Amino acid sequence: MVEQLQYGQHQDQHIDIYRNHDVQHDKWIVLIHGGYWRNQFDKHMMNPYIDALIDVGFSVANVEYRRGSEHEWPIPKDDIRNAVETFKQSKYHPSQLIGIGHSVGGQLALLNDLLFDCIVALAPVTDVLYTLHHHLGQDAVPEYFNPTSTHVLKDASPIMQTPIQTDTLIIHGYNDTSVHIDTSLSYVQENYKKGTYITLYALPHLDHLDCINPEAMHHDMLLKWLNHRA
Repeated sequence: MVEQLQYGQHQDQHIDIYRNHDVQHDKWIVLIHGGYWRNQFDKHMMNPYIDALIDVGFSVANVEYRRGSEHEWPIPKDDIRNAVETFKQSKYHPSQLIGIGHSVGGQLALLNDLLFDCIVALAPVTDVLYTLHHHLGQDAVPEYFNPTSTHVLKDASPIMQTPIQTDTLIIHGYNDTSVHIDTSLSYVQENYKKGTYITLYALPHLDHLDCINPEAMHHDMLLKWLNHRA
């Protein structure tokens, strides 16, 4: 049975809670959806992963957050921070918190890395300036951001916030046309230059939306990585 936890006054400021009553531990996965900051993409994008993660022994918190042109940056980033902090202080008392974010959800997880014990970023948006210049997401950046506000674009780019402090796995496909793998390669390299090692699974064929398909080839690799940490 799904419970819901509010962390703000807006209807989108909530978390869907899926508690796994078949396990004794309190290890939780926080799911953060993508959608290039657009309103029409919501928490339901992550639904396929919920049952798959519960089946292997995790409880799941699926986060919704404010986005779209009426909710300017850094509202999505701040909402994720407030959501996770609220969840940590709730009756659920997670003993371990793993963030799994897809696309912009990966961006939001990486920018809030200190809230998590470890992070899995699935084809994350790590460089908003690159995304702008390559017109990715059907020009999602100028649709959401003011493209002349370079300081805002840098604030939204995890590659500008290195080194990351949290154990992180990135999974990305070379054939991903929505978020280019070059940005993940650069992000890993920038962290490496500053002494931080990130695990990267760069796969020949993993479409952008297949990243959130538990039937896709990367899923077992993801679980094995988590099993060494959870």
